[in-house]
Amino acid sequence: MRGLTALLIVLTLAATDARSQTPAPAYQADLLRFSEVVGSVSYLDRLCGGAGGYWRQSMEQLIKAQGLTGGDRRPYVEAFNRGERTFAVVHTICTDRSRDILMRLMGEGEALARRITARFGGEAPTVSPPPPSGLPAN
Repeated sequence: MRGLTALLIVLTLAATDARSQTPAPAYQADLLRFSEVVGSVSYLDRLCGGAGGYWRQSMEQLIKAQGLTGGDRRPYVEAFNRGERTFAVVHTICTDRSRDILMRLMGEGEALARRITARFGGEAPTVSPPPPSGLPAN
Protein backbone atom coordinates (compact mmCIF):
# COMPACT_ATOMS: atom_id res chain seq x y z
CA MET A 1 0.00 0.00 0.00
CA ARG A 2 2.91 2.33 0.67
CA GLY A 3 3.88 2.21 -3.00
CA LEU A 4 0.37 3.08 -4.20
CA THR A 5 0.13 5.92 -1.68
CA ALA A 6 3.46 7.38 -2.81
CA LEU A 7 2.53 7.03 -6.46
CA LEU A 8 -0.84 8.69 -5.85
CA ILE A 9 1.04 11.72 -4.54
CA VAL A 10 3.45 11.72 -7.51
CA LEU A 11 0.52 11.30 -9.89
CA THR A 12 -1.20 14.30 -8.34
CA LEU A 13 1.90 16.41 -8.99
CA ALA A 14 2.30 15.08 -12.53
CA ALA A 15 -1.35 15.66 -13.40
CA THR A 16 -1.07 19.24 -12.18
CA ASP A 17 2.04 19.84 -14.29
CA ALA A 18 0.56 18.14 -17.36
CA ARG A 19 -2.71 20.09 -17.11
CA SER A 20 -0.87 23.39 -17.19
CA GLN A 21 0.93 22.34 -20.40
CA THR A 22 -1.92 20.91 -22.51
CA PRO A 23 -5.49 22.13 -22.98
CA ALA A 24 -6.95 18.60 -23.33
CA PRO A 25 -5.35 16.12 -20.94
CA ALA A 26 -3.58 13.43 -22.95
CA TYR A 27 -3.46 11.31 -19.83
CA GLN A 28 -7.26 11.29 -19.40
CA ALA A 29 -7.90 7.64 -20.39
CA ASP A 30 -5.25 6.36 -17.98
CA LEU A 31 -6.39 8.72 -15.25
CA LEU A 32 -10.02 7.63 -15.65
CA ARG A 33 -8.96 3.99 -15.26
CA PHE A 34 -6.81 5.00 -12.29
CA SER A 35 -9.86 6.70 -10.75
CA GLU A 36 -11.89 3.53 -11.17
CA VAL A 37 -9.12 1.43 -9.62
CA VAL A 38 -8.85 3.79 -6.64
CA GLY A 39 -12.63 3.53 -6.18
CA SER A 40 -12.38 -0.27 -6.15
CA VAL A 41 -9.45 -0.16 -3.72
CA SER A 42 -11.44 2.23 -1.53
CA TYR A 43 -14.37 -0.15 -1.27
CA LEU A 44 -12.38 -3.36 -0.79
CA ASP A 45 -9.94 -1.85 1.71
CA ARG A 46 -12.80 -0.45 3.77
CA LEU A 47 -14.63 -3.80 3.52
CA CYS A 48 -11.58 -5.57 4.92
CA GLY A 49 -11.20 -3.17 7.87
CA GLY A 50 -8.83 -0.70 6.26
CA ALA A 51 -8.40 2.97 5.63
CA GLY A 52 -11.97 4.23 5.70
CA GLY A 53 -12.20 7.47 3.72
CA TYR A 54 -8.48 7.65 2.93
CA TRP A 55 -8.80 6.63 -0.74
CA ARG A 56 -11.81 8.89 -1.36
CA GLN A 57 -9.90 11.83 0.16
CA SER A 58 -6.86 11.01 -1.97
CA MET A 59 -9.01 10.96 -5.09
CA GLU A 60 -10.54 14.29 -4.12
CA GLN A 61 -7.04 15.76 -3.73
CA LEU A 62 -6.08 14.45 -7.17
CA ILE A 63 -9.16 16.09 -8.72
CA LYS A 64 -8.45 19.36 -6.91
CA ALA A 65 -4.81 19.30 -8.03
CA GLN A 66 -6.03 19.21 -11.62
CA GLY A 67 -8.25 22.21 -10.97
CA LEU A 68 -11.34 20.36 -12.15
CA THR A 69 -14.79 21.64 -11.25
CA GLY A 70 -18.35 20.89 -12.32
CA GLY A 71 -18.67 18.89 -15.51
CA ASP A 72 -14.90 18.57 -15.93
CA ARG A 73 -14.59 16.59 -12.70
CA ARG A 74 -17.67 14.45 -13.33
CA PRO A 75 -15.96 11.68 -15.40
CA TYR A 76 -13.38 11.11 -12.65
CA VAL A 77 -15.98 11.02 -9.89
CA GLU A 78 -18.14 8.66 -11.93
CA ALA A 79 -15.16 6.37 -12.59
CA PHE A 80 -14.32 6.31 -8.87
CA ASN A 81 -17.93 5.54 -7.95
CA ARG A 82 -18.17 2.85 -10.63
CA GLY A 83 -15.10 1.20 -9.13
CA GLU A 84 -16.73 1.15 -5.69
CA ARG A 85 -20.08 -0.16 -6.98
CA THR A 86 -18.51 -2.89 -9.11
CA PHE A 87 -17.25 -4.77 -6.07
CA ALA A 88 -20.06 -3.80 -3.69
CA VAL A 89 -22.45 -5.95 -5.74
CA VAL A 90 -20.49 -9.16 -5.16
CA HIS A 91 -18.25 -8.62 -2.14
CA THR A 92 -20.34 -7.96 0.96
CA ILE A 93 -17.89 -9.50 3.44
CA CYS A 94 -14.11 -9.57 3.38
CA THR A 95 -12.81 -12.89 2.09
CA ASP A 96 -9.46 -14.20 0.89
CA ARG A 97 -10.70 -13.52 -2.66
CA SER A 98 -11.50 -9.91 -1.70
CA ARG A 99 -7.98 -9.48 -0.35
CA ASP A 100 -6.47 -11.05 -3.48
CA ILE A 101 -8.44 -8.69 -5.72
CA LEU A 102 -7.45 -5.74 -3.53
CA MET A 103 -3.77 -6.58 -3.89
CA ARG A 104 -4.12 -7.02 -7.68
CA LEU A 105 -5.89 -3.67 -7.97
CA MET A 106 -3.21 -1.94 -5.90
CA GLY A 107 -0.63 -3.34 -8.31
CA GLU A 108 -2.62 -2.09 -11.29
CA GLY A 109 -2.97 1.34 -9.65
CA GLU A 110 0.77 1.51 -9.08
CA ALA A 111 1.45 0.52 -12.70
CA LEU A 112 -0.97 3.17 -14.01
CA ALA A 113 0.52 5.84 -11.74
CA ARG A 114 4.04 4.94 -12.86
CA ARG A 115 3.03 5.04 -16.53
CA ILE A 116 1.36 8.44 -16.16
CA THR A 117 4.20 9.97 -14.14
CA ALA A 118 6.82 8.53 -16.52
CA ARG A 119 5.04 10.11 -19.46
CA PHE A 120 4.09 13.44 -17.90
CA GLY A 121 6.69 13.91 -15.17
CA GLY A 122 6.39 14.70 -11.52
CA GLU A 123 8.62 15.02 -8.50
CA ALA A 124 9.32 12.35 -5.93
CA PRO A 125 7.18 13.04 -2.86
CA THR A 126 8.09 12.94 0.78
CA VAL A 127 6.15 9.90 1.89
CA SER A 128 4.57 9.64 5.30
CA PRO A 129 3.63 6.23 6.68
CA PRO A 130 0.61 4.77 4.89
CA PRO A 131 -2.73 4.59 6.68
CA PRO A 132 -3.61 1.38 8.52
CA SER A 133 -5.01 -1.25 6.23
CA GLY A 134 -7.30 -4.18 6.77
CA LEU A 135 -4.79 -6.37 4.95
CA PRO A 136 -2.82 -8.81 7.05
CA ALA A 137 0.81 -7.91 7.68
CA ASN A 138 3.38 -9.90 5.72
